[in-house]
Amino acid sequence: MFICNATFMMETHREAEFIKWLSAHKEALAAPSPGLSAPQNFRLSSMRMAGGIDYRHAEAQSVALQQEFPTRKDAEAWLADTFSTVAADFEAHFAPNAMVFASIFESIPF
Repeated sequence: MFICNATFMMETHREAEFIKWLSAHKEALAAPSPGLSAPQNFRLSSMRMAGGIDYRHAEAQSVALQQEFPTRKDAEAWLADTFSTVAADFEAHFAPNAMVFASIFESIPF
């Protein structure tokens, strides 16, 4: 299984606005790339502490969106086809003090 993690960083006071904005993109984010598997098991996590600093005292807030894919090909295609449009809209809406980055992780035995 492959996990796509997209971390959105914004001004701390804009978290609620971001969640409302992201909710409006839910349907688009759930769409599969043509001919590939749709993302599964969406999770949204909000940073509450980093480096011992409570999020209310941090310079920025991070919210992570994670979803699972059966193959790396599915995850890569979703990032290129589906997520790229949402990421561009995020940067346009929350700029100039915002950024987003995405990573693909593979589940490994532990």
